[in-house]
Amino acid sequence: MPFHTILSALMATTVWAHMELHSPASFNSTHNPHRTTPSDPYLQYPYDCCGPNDRWTYPCRGYLSLLGTPQGLPTATWEAGSMQTWNLTGIGNHYGGSCQVGFSVDGGNTFRVATSYEGNCPYRKNGVGPGGQDFAMRVPADLATGVQVFAWIWYNREQEFNMNCAAVNITAPTSTPGPYALLSTQSTLSTIPFSSRPEMFIADDGNGCSTPHTTAELKYPLPGPDVVMGDGEYPLALPSGNCSAGNEVGMQGYGGEMGEDGHATPSQV
Repeated sequence: MPFHTILSALMATTVWAHMELHSPASFNSTHNPHRTTPSDPYLQYPYDCCGPNDRWTYPCRGYLSLLGTPQGLPTATWEAGSMQTWNLTGIGNHYGGSCQVGFSVDGGNTFRVATSYEGNCPYRKNGVGPGGQDFAMRVPADLATGVQVFAWIWYNREQEFNMNCAAVNITAPTSTPGPYALLSTQSTLSTIPFSSRPEMFIADDGNGCSTPHTTAELKYPLPGPDVVMGDGEYPLALPSGNCSAGNEVGMQGYGGEMGEDGHATPSQV
């Protein structure tokens, strides 16, 4: 039996196993030191999966309402233009996928790309973190100072979408950004203003845009100026369907009916 077929069979037994943003700690996460209410136990699961009535709200699972409150205080302080590390944890990495990280400077109305990781995100052979699941990124040099929203979006090869968000404090740069040695390919951040970067890619949420299934990992149509390539174990493929700009948000809730594969069957609300 081919190696990839064996892996797919193994992952099918842990279809609900997922990952979440560990650092910076996301809104309402177990790891968030500012949380005063019960944590969200579903942060590591895809948006159409689990929880009361399988409902969710894009973006950030509805937690942008915490901005400006004690529970929405920043969980990291990053200097604009600096190299930083974010990481993941969970109970199963689905043997990779593709991720994007980015920022919103308008309270969550728009999210623009900082870095795209095409393939091997999470690291397929490094367990479930947080150790071994550290990812390097450069904060855009012209990112506005103050409390901004950091977002992580993940697509595995099962056409599942997950997004976690965290409040981060951005400080003014103290020096000219250095070389981009820690990131690979297309490092032209110094010439691409943050406001000109593409918005973060949204699919697999009922909006008619679908990521590759099983045999490939996502290649982003508009990855932004900084792209980290994976290990090449799976080919990269573009999404299919209605993936045009402005079609990011699809269905904002799910009725809870379970499909034959164990996933919720979407119903528009």
